[in-house]
Amino acid sequence: MLVINDTTFSEDDFIQQHNTYRQAPLINQHKKIAVCVEDTFAWLTLCYYLKSIQTSVMPIHPNIPYETAKRMAEKAGCSLLLYKAIDQCTVLEVAEQTHARPGIIQMSSGTTGEPKCILRSWADIDIEIDSYCEFFTDTQSMTPVVACPTTHSYGLICGVMVALKRGLQPVIINSINPKYLIKKIKSVQKPLLYSSPVMLQGLLRLWPANEKLFAAMTSGSIMSEQVFEQIQPKIEHFFQQYGCSEAGCISIASKLEKANQVGKPLPHVDITCSRDSQNPAEIIAKVKTEVGIKTIGTQDLGFIDDSENIRFMARLDDTIIVSGLNVYPTEVEDIILKHPKVSDAVIFKMDDQFAGHRVCLQYVADSELDPIELRQWSSEHLAPFQLPQVLQQVDEIARMANSKVNRKQIALDFQQSQLTA
Repeated sequence: MLVINDTTFSEDDFIQQHNTYRQAPLINQHKKIAVCVEDTFAWLTLCYYLKSIQTSVMPIHPNIPYETAKRMAEKAGCSLLLYKAIDQCTVLEVAEQTHARPGIIQMSSGTTGEPKCILRSWADIDIEIDSYCEFFTDTQSMTPVVACPTTHSYGLICGVMVALKRGLQPVIINSINPKYLIKKIKSVQKPLLYSSPVMLQGLLRLWPANEKLFAAMTSGSIMSEQVFEQIQPKIEHFFQQYGCSEAGCISIASKLEKANQVGKPLPHVDITCSRDSQNPAEIIAKVKTEVGIKTIGTQDLGFIDDSENIRFMARLDDTIIVSGLNVYPTEVEDIILKHPKVSDAVIFKMDDQFAGHRVCLQYVADSELDPIELRQWSSEHLAPFQLPQVLQQVDEIARMANSKVNRKQIALDFQQSQLTA
């Protein structure tokens, strides 16, 4: 049925585990349960069991400390927290809440503000899974290798649940050791790796030079053009999917040709967006749910190109406006990353009393790179309004667990460092 690292679990193993849950009073008495356990098989079987009895579940990454997990569970209105192991239960005192359709509760990424709890019903998730299977037929004969957290909807729904719906046997990898991951990928027929751009980049540095990775799906953050150009030739079948916490998976690029190409919408989704690359607009998704059509503003800027593919430009909150002109951080980062010494970069904004916003840059370089030298080089490749006004070389760019950058937090940390310097 599925493989976790080096252990194969059968359908009988699932059934036996479900029978265990039926004998656990606390699990069957609560209607919202937070689960933060280390055993991936226990988590997945419990997730399917709670779905079968129409109980809501909040998956929490097992590395989260207890007090943080408890606060997250309480914020989500969960009355039971399972921490470290299924039999380690904490009953939580939470205010009685209005009835909601049972499903999966997740926290938004928090890249545009305070993370919030989002519940998607089991019925809506089934609609997404059916739509995903109907649309994305290229991979029906491939073996999903899920090298991303199954506590997140990307790994759980698109990686594991879609595979089981198709009757495939997914291989779930918990280890972040790239050599072990390469070994596991090579042990299966037609592997389809579910991963992130950062992990793909690291993995392909160690991949045999004379071989291609059979297939890979990426999601979570948009690659820079530099990273795309590095890894695209090393992958035979390269895919990218796009979504948000409120909607799940929105679109899939079945033939990835540009870093910011996030594909065409799934059958249960309609997209409203600009068709002018020079004037992108918010990507609006109209998603079919069990109770009707739900309109979701993604807070992402993009446009639909001539091939009907959605192209991602920037988060709305990340867009920098300099004297009335829009600066899209990824466009500037793509240019900065072309400098021969620069290996990583992030553009963020600070307020400017005259221009509105100021373009700021943190960068990682292979050796000492004077900000004045980099700014001079940048002036030859960027428009004056795109040019970073504040430049800082750092040892590494701060990233969240899902490899995304939180530009707002980077700006706050930078400003704080300047005050204490």
